[in-house]
Amino acid sequence: MNDHDLLEKYEPVLRFAKSERFFPMAVDHYLERCLILPSGPLGAAGLLFHLNEPPATMIGKLDGGQYFLRFINEPLYDSDAWVWLGGLSVLAMGAGYYFIGWAGVEIAVALALTAALILFMLASTIRLRIIPAALAALVFAGLLVTPIWFFLRPNETVGVAIEYLVLFPVYLILLFYLSIRTMKFIFDRILPEGPGLVMDMLSLSTETIARKSYFEYAKMLEKDNQPVYYGRVVREQDAEGNNWTILQYHFFYAFNDWRLAANGMNHHEGDWEMTAVYLKNDSPYAVLSSQHGAGNIELWGKVIKAKDKNEKDTTHPVVYVALGSHANYSKPEVIRSPNLYEAGRVQRVIYWVDGLIHYLFMLVNPSQKARQIALKELTASHTNFLAEDAFIYMRDEADHYVVSLPMEIASGDGFRIGYQGENLREPVVKSSSYLKRVMSDRKVTRPPVKEWRRVVLNPEPDWVNYKGLWGAKSLLSDESGPPGPKWDRPDKAFNINPRVRWEKPLEWLRILEDRR
Repeated sequence: MNDHDLLEKYEPVLRFAKSERFFPMAVDHYLERCLILPSGPLGAAGLLFHLNEPPATMIGKLDGGQYFLRFINEPLYDSDAWVWLGGLSVLAMGAGYYFIGWAGVEIAVALALTAALILFMLASTIRLRIIPAALAALVFAGLLVTPIWFFLRPNETVGVAIEYLVLFPVYLILLFYLSIRTMKFIFDRILPEGPGLVMDMLSLSTETIARKSYFEYAKMLEKDNQPVYYGRVVREQDAEGNNWTILQYHFFYAFNDWRLAANGMNHHEGDWEMTAVYLKNDSPYAVLSSQHGAGNIELWGKVIKAKDKNEKDTTHPVVYVALGSHANYSKPEVIRSPNLYEAGRVQRVIYWVDGLIHYLFMLVNPSQKARQIALKELTASHTNFLAEDAFIYMRDEADHYVVSLPMEIASGDGFRIGYQGENLREPVVKSSSYLKRVMSDRKVTRPPVKEWRRVVLNPEPDWVNYKGLWGAKSLLSDESGPPGPKWDRPDKAFNINPRVRWEKPLEWLRILEDRR
């Protein structure tokens, strides 16, 4: 059996969550929309020899890892909008001066600055949308304290007795109620945005970039509507004389929107994932998959397999792809833990603060039920507030988990790619049980074709040997694009070595077996 037929026989079925926006695609369309940028002086020098070349042809000629691809290259603002704003502002100032003098100019300038702020908030790549919520909270707070001047001096018209014995108690009750509502508004609309705002400020793969990436990907689906995997077959023999055939299925996604899609840890342009079927002496032995960290292994006997029309198992393993992060799981799972992988210190602090904010809100929530739930959980679990996972299992009165970050949702209740068969027999969970409706019902664009297009990496295309990043480079390494399927990230000496799962697939197998 040749490589193509082997890959087809064991090719996996991928099951996605309902609100997944990105699916395995051909890298050619991605490269067509990317710029190649240097991340160091050697990279800048190398690009001088390839000026005006498109990335698709240049990528295989670049030596070294000091490069990155930038998928979203749109300016932060629509230049036409700023031109219109400038022109209308000048006309408004002229009209204001003509009708009411310098006061009219001042009014026009104030309106122009307000319009510019709104336009900037709409165009910005970071979460400046929290500014309107903050301004609303300030106005709300101002309305609370404005009547205080009325009670600081006697009012002869009303009368001291009526003022302090009737109006003042009513005002205190109203002040207390409005203060609670203001606090709830701040906790609901402003503070929860804080962790994401910090991440967006440190990242080049912000929430706005994630949305623009989705729109670009949707356009690419109009041009190429079939999901793609890149197959590779490796044959090796171990020390005991066993013959191994490793079937690798590499999947490329245009964007990892884990933070936006599922309250996860990171965003980054580009995403390479893989699943591998290991055959031992021509018999299927295990399925290995990329995840956060080293990966995951499932012995063939325990693998969920697609069923044919007679409800018998086929040779196609079912893989559950996590919402946004695209990590691969062997069964439907929902994981709520900061320990999914070794995240950076900044991220871990941010997520702990996020949990603390939500938990404190439960304690001071106007809802009596929410307070009772919080106090009950606190008493039952003897929570240590300094522990990183202190707030994982707290729920509010709507049965939403209090901690919104991070969450790994491999539910399988959405789009399905691969062998069809009797797919209703495959287990799934409802992702909407763990997400807010605005997230679980968000707009998605799915490939109209559900079957794979197979591309065998023999011979290897030029892009396989590209050692740079497949997305923008951010201040946080977890927010940067990943290296390609063949290469690891640079080590401390800036050397770039092949991935273990690519160069030494039997060693990867041993690593995962030891960790099982």
